[in-house]
Amino acid sequence: MIQTLVPYLLAGSALLTYLLELWTGFAVVGLQGKNALIDRRTKPLQYWVVMAIQTLVLAFVPTVIAVAG
Repeated sequence: MIQTLVPYLLAGSALLTYLLELWTGFAVVGLQGKNALIDRRTKPLQYWVVMAIQTLVLAFVPTVIAVAG
């Protein structure tokens, strides 16, 4: 039971994090240090590059899993 639930919880948390990043304007790029977040107002190019990479990962990984399975 829990083995089938974990992938859905991970996907849901990744999607929720992505949507919160779009809504708040802060992109998470690390877990520690002073450069862990990028503010859209002060560094718009870096913010959108990080969001583009996250968009590719959010689209590519589930597609590869679906094709492989």
